[in-house]
Amino acid sequence: MENYEINKSQIKRFIWGDNLLAMQALLAQGYAGKIDLIYIDPPFASEADYTHQITIEGKQVNKEVSIIERLAYTDTWEAGLDSYLDMMYPRLQLMKRLLSENGSIYVHADWRVDSYLRLLLDEVFGSNLFVSEIVWYYSNKYGANSAAFDSFHNTIYLYAKGNKFTYNPVRVPVKQTRKQPYRKWNKELGKNEWQRDEQGNYIYVESDSKELADVWEIPVINPMANERLGYSTQKPERLLEIVIQASSNEGDLVADFFCGSGTTMAVAERLNRRWVGSNLDKVAIQVSRNRLVNQGAKPFLLENIGNYQRHMIYLSGSKINEMQRIILKLYGAAPRSDRPDLGSHIPDGQESELVYVGYPDRPVTAKKVIELAQEAEILDGTGYKTLVVLAWDYDYNFNTELENRKAALRTPLKVNIKPLTIPPEIYNYLKKAKNEAELDSLRDKITFHEKPYLKVSKPEVSNAGDGKVVITLKIDRYVLMNYPIPEKQQVELRKAIKDNFAALIDYWAIDWDYDGKTFRSTWQAIRGNGKQASTVVTVAASPELPVGKRAIAVRLVDVFGNDASATVEVK
Repeated sequence: MENYEINKSQIKRFIWGDNLLAMQALLAQGYAGKIDLIYIDPPFASEADYTHQITIEGKQVNKEVSIIERLAYTDTWEAGLDSYLDMMYPRLQLMKRLLSENGSIYVHADWRVDSYLRLLLDEVFGSNLFVSEIVWYYSNKYGANSAAFDSFHNTIYLYAKGNKFTYNPVRVPVKQTRKQPYRKWNKELGKNEWQRDEQGNYIYVESDSKELADVWEIPVINPMANERLGYSTQKPERLLEIVIQASSNEGDLVADFFCGSGTTMAVAERLNRRWVGSNLDKVAIQVSRNRLVNQGAKPFLLENIGNYQRHMIYLSGSKINEMQRIILKLYGAAPRSDRPDLGSHIPDGQESELVYVGYPDRPVTAKKVIELAQEAEILDGTGYKTLVVLAWDYDYNFNTELENRKAALRTPLKVNIKPLTIPPEIYNYLKKAKNEAELDSLRDKITFHEKPYLKVSKPEVSNAGDGKVVITLKIDRYVLMNYPIPEKQQVELRKAIKDNFAALIDYWAIDWDYDGKTFRSTWQAIRGNGKQASTVVTVAASPELPVGKRAIAVRLVDVFGNDASATVEVK
């Protein structure tokens, strides 16, 4: 997120990255006191809160939690309730700074953490600014045979930034019309007042609705509903409609810093609010982006937190360096004494390679890789011809950005770049191993996977007359090397997609006149979410284009958030 002039009256922003860093960046860009409403549904207790179910060729698979998410949230919970509250406390403090003077915050909780979060909210916002304890009662949940009362509700805490906060009463239908005293909201007093006629008598009205109180009866999302996107913690749009209508007005800025499948942003967009959302999961970013595009959302920024803004906030530097050293050894590289993140590796009968191990709390960026490649050219006097990158994850749109940066260099790179991914199971081994010797036996079992492979066909050019042509382009092949799902599901999925690689594609786009620097999507196909999901077409035809030499760029993102790109020329 670069520091740049923004139009706060128009901009909508979707940020991939840790919300702690996202909020710090927003404050640095002048967002203090600018957000009118915040809704958050933070993780309650476990890895299950970040499970995303994807249906591919009739097979339902569970996308595993990424290493970055584990460090930020899941492992924090495993370390105990104190650590969980330590994670939430600074985030709530930043949210308070971001709220406008008439703003408010809704914090969603369940029985595992609600009482603790209430005390934390009292400390951050002040018990005097507690507004409501809302009970979301979901009457359509199936009960379980249990030894105690089953749970059919969640709790939502509402706190205000100040004494005067936005509140618009929400009315809900009643089964039978009735006469009732007429109340009207007094903004100056911050409460509803009974209305009287000129004689001082209460005014009664015939009503088929009533003001919503603090118990909201809203069904959980039906598994067959079009709204269902596959997130176990997905909340109904009706729930967010009430929150947004009650505590904001059209044009206000709404934020969700644990935005999951994007329900808050989707509803805010529909209700004509501006919005800011952030998420740490790359797949959730894709789901939310597709959701907004499919509902016809107006343009918004999709951003990521740059490496220069990141700090070692989850692991101490010594632990990270030790982890990097072990991973270098598992790859077969010798760690350098002067740089814990670098090592050298000599493949059989080949020249020595420089090997870089990324940090577990951040994705590797194209900018970083270019800097490493330039360093590799001159390192140790003679330099290296190959740079191997071992990353837990790569930045959003990594391939395209890498090609753009390479093309912009004054002097072409002489180093071959080989990006690989670190298998997530290594992290589990590292956590459980008592000493390094226990990891030695893994060296022959661990595979560092290549990034996905995309092959596009040779463009077919058809004459359209008047100096115009139509170009047809096809995806010949897409190969995913590493599936972030349980091993048993991997076997089943590989069989299911053996003759249909397109089932893995979430989104692909084409720039029919690529300038080598900026990718401009002029054609795209989107898989969709939930019940609307369907396998994308793999053939595309351009509009009529002028005859002449051109480059065509293709960008693809799969259902697991991996990206790949390819460029072909028309002569």
